[in-house]
Amino acid sequence: MRNPLLSSRRGTKLVVALLAAFALFAAACGSSGDDTSGNETANDTASSSGSINITGSSTVEPVINLIAEAFAAKNPNVALSVAGPGSGDGHKAACAGEVPIWNSSRQIKDAEVACLAEAGIEFIELRVGIDGISVITAADNDTVDCLNFADLYSLIGVEATGFETWADANTLNADAGGTGPFTGGALEIFAPGEESGTFDSFIEIALDDVWEGRAEGGHADPDFAVRPDYNASANDNVIIDGIAGNQYSLGWVGFAFADENRDKVRLLDIDGGDGCVSPTPATIASAEFPISRFLYTYVDVSRASDPAVQAFVDFMLSDDGQPYVIEAGYVNLSDADLAQARSNWENRTAGRTF
Repeated sequence: MRNPLLSSRRGTKLVVALLAAFALFAAACGSSGDDTSGNETANDTASSSGSINITGSSTVEPVINLIAEAFAAKNPNVALSVAGPGSGDGHKAACAGEVPIWNSSRQIKDAEVACLAEAGIEFIELRVGIDGISVITAADNDTVDCLNFADLYSLIGVEATGFETWADANTLNADAGGTGPFTGGALEIFAPGEESGTFDSFIEIALDDVWEGRAEGGHADPDFAVRPDYNASANDNVIIDGIAGNQYSLGWVGFAFADENRDKVRLLDIDGGDGCVSPTPATIASAEFPISRFLYTYVDVSRASDPAVQAFVDFMLSDDGQPYVIEAGYVNLSDADLAQARSNWENRTAGRTF
């Protein structure tokens, strides 16, 4: 069963207060520096002290919130702050040296790697779990069940700018290779803004191929893939409410959040070229669902030896920490990917490794 508090946590900030005097735990801090293997429980015999500020992806935030709560129970004298403004915001905060740990619902970009390098910051890359991006419409919209990538582009892509109804997209849809024609009422798009890793991942997976082909043919703006006249929000709750309140709406959010709101929205099947596939934990884990992506946590190498940071990441990657990926509604990594994440952390391997 999913944690009933997750919806209210999304887009919020979790603060675990400092509950005990640091002096009482000074002797315990030294033991938190020991490496913890993946098969052991982190912090079994001693708790750590200090403070950790974590920011970044709103998609990864629920996982880290749950891990932070469990970690705080074992380490009540560590002050934790977890926020989820967006993947891009997390990488910017890291480049400014503001955080030791940051989350991303996509792999770090070349420009972000360059920014960190210029700032003299090395990073450790850790995969956290697997998520699918769900394309959603209102629960009472029965005019569509499955969309392919050309359909999505003809409704959401830059050439759809100004389209007010689904039928407005029919000429573009036929030209792009979609499955239309479409019927239905007013087309309202609600989706994450450019600061979101979910925005980046959706563009890369679902729109890029069609958009690049259209741009090469001189039909589409080569600089921007998505129509600028959609309703953008960094808050997934706002997106869900917008979709639910407009019968012929369309948008996208992370699978776990969409799945929690099935009473308000419909999760559409997606055809990536091999037929329509429903988003489920099984199809996402197998990558059968076409819009699946990995979730990441990054750690500043220079701050990895901080006792509180080390203890937190040890716990996150331990067998005790892994169940919270499932509890948050996501899919666990393969054994090989989890082993690589643990190796990256234990060996302080810097740079992109996945």
